[in-house]
Amino acid sequence: MRGRLIWGVALIAMGAFFLGQQFGLFGELQLPFWAFAFGLLGLIFLFTFLTDRQQWWALIPGCILLGVALLIVNDQNEFITGTQAGALFLFSIGLPFLLIYLVDRRMWWALIPGGVLSVLALITFVSGGDVSGQVIAAIMLFGLAAVFAVLRFVTRSNPYMGWATWVAIILAVIGALVLITGPQAAALVGPAMLIGLGLILLARVYWPRLRSRP
Repeated sequence: MRGRLIWGVALIAMGAFFLGQQFGLFGELQLPFWAFAFGLLGLIFLFTFLTDRQQWWALIPGCILLGVALLIVNDQNEFITGTQAGALFLFSIGLPFLLIYLVDRRMWWALIPGGVLSVLALITFVSGGDVSGQVIAAIMLFGLAAVFAVLRFVTRSNPYMGWATWVAIILAVIGALVLITGPQAAALVGPAMLIGLGLILLARVYWPRLRSRP
């Protein structure tokens, strides 16, 4: 029943689209068929989720297909620059994962791809301006640090998620080094911090065993 309703509405919308093109209802707006098709298909997936919240997977193709439609429309009309459109497309890939977490707070894993892709979208957006590469690298590291800090906050009741705190701290420190000293110094300090953290973790594992031996 629901499938017939969805495809019935889709066919009506497609027919209306072709009629609108014939009568010039879109004016100077260039709306290619494939943009309409991808957009309509994306809306169908989103409608699938709205009618059944258990179908959270539909958010992923729904948002991505709408992002593809946006790219096609912008390519024909140039509302925004190509860099900005690319940033919005990256965000359209990350957005459904953020929505998945909001739908079900047990799916904390969705914050990782959602947060990382959102940070990459921000980096792509600002890279089109006069921002230096050093500042862009620092923004990326601080953004990733914020993602893992939020991840640790929402999973604070889980003792096995403590690693997210260390990842956030390391990324934030490397970001500060990049911002202050430049990427060259951070390229050396970052791996050194990872080695140090690994040694600390190994010590925490083996030191109690060594102390317990007679």
